[in-house]
Amino acid sequence: MYRVARRPLSKLVALLPAADPPPTFEEMERLVSRACLPVTLRQNASGSRIRALLQEPSGARRFDLEVNATELLPQYLELARLRGRDFDAALASRFFVSVSCTLGQDVLDSLHAQLRLLAALAPDAVAMLDLNAFHAKTGDWMRDAAFASVPPAPTSFFSVHSVFDDGKKTWLHTHGLHRMGSIELDIVGLRRREAPALAELINNVARFFLDCGVPLPNTRFHAGNDLPLVWLPWEAALQHVDGSPGGAADRDADHSGERGILFAPAKESPERLETPRCYARMIEADPIFYVSSAETERMQRLALERLPSFLALQSRFAKKRKWNFHVKLGFPTDSDADRHGHGHDDGGAEHLWFDVHKASAKSVDGTLLNQPYRIATLREGQRGTFDLRLLTDWTIESPRGRYTPESVLQLERGLANDRVSARPLLH
Repeated sequence: MYRVARRPLSKLVALLPAADPPPTFEEMERLVSRACLPVTLRQNASGSRIRALLQEPSGARRFDLEVNATELLPQYLELARLRGRDFDAALASRFFVSVSCTLGQDVLDSLHAQLRLLAALAPDAVAMLDLNAFHAKTGDWMRDAAFASVPPAPTSFFSVHSVFDDGKKTWLHTHGLHRMGSIELDIVGLRRREAPALAELINNVARFFLDCGVPLPNTRFHAGNDLPLVWLPWEAALQHVDGSPGGAADRDADHSGERGILFAPAKESPERLETPRCYARMIEADPIFYVSSAETERMQRLALERLPSFLALQSRFAKKRKWNFHVKLGFPTDSDADRHGHGHDDGGAEHLWFDVHKASAKSVDGTLLNQPYRIATLREGQRGTFDLRLLTDWTIESPRGRYTPESVLQLERGLANDRVSARPLLH
């Protein structure tokens, strides 16, 4: 495996409401006590540094804290990802609280602890900046993620940026992976319309690298069925592609370093490398990406934790137009299935999506949406009642968009706000 150099600190920033003054050291002590976090704060004699020690069953975690004026923060354009009131509130913020640390071996667990401490110190934050990922999230997202018993998805902590040129060529690249123990990832030389599919490819390669380690450069690996890939350090990779955009002239400090460009081995000549845009149509057709057993377990735990939200919304909106409810169930595979090389690395289960007709806390009445590879007793279009102990994920399609266990609380808040705004005024 490739050894990544020393990781940078992970730094998360909470923007305080415009009317809020910066919290004092004593106020921060009260805040972590109120949140019932086993945290001890220490301030040096000059008051210039605050450190936090979080005691958990897995061991002690150390964090550096900072309270300062927002004018001292870099002007991240990623604030534009916020919308409406969230953007206005973030722009009006005068002070911030930040939490920094070096992530431990279990990076998601470390990031979750970092989030919990930040949410405790800034419970009314209007937005959160992830300075490593060059990304902004709402204060509600930060609180939802912090208060869950399960860490957020790995994709929550890195971003995929797109750079287009006048000729409609595109450069995709990540920010945020290096602090998690991976190289950053690029794809260059694709067409603009291919960007969504290849951004999905990057997301899945990143998950694979985080779970299994970074393979050696120019060594073939598979992100999914029929998806062989290799990566090369960006300097060497630019010899194989027209790197505009994404060429040497675009490589400042934030876009160089330990960064690899992804390639696909050419089918007619595997020793020749080409941009993985050849996989765009396959990805658009819903391929099988490999998911580790650790990530499958994380998704399952969050799906079960937020299942009451799914059930309540399904009961309320199942018969409404533009609402669809789907569950993913993991079934034991047939004994000879492994010969075919399909599915996920999670102990022999195959994960299948079902359209939900009715659901309770224990079972679901659903129709199978995809053809199993390794289960002879199930077929696409088959309807039945299934045990929800098999649940590994779920999704909700609504007029507001697509929601998952990661984002369903946002949907509930939006619907609650709609009800409030729809109430008639009393005279």
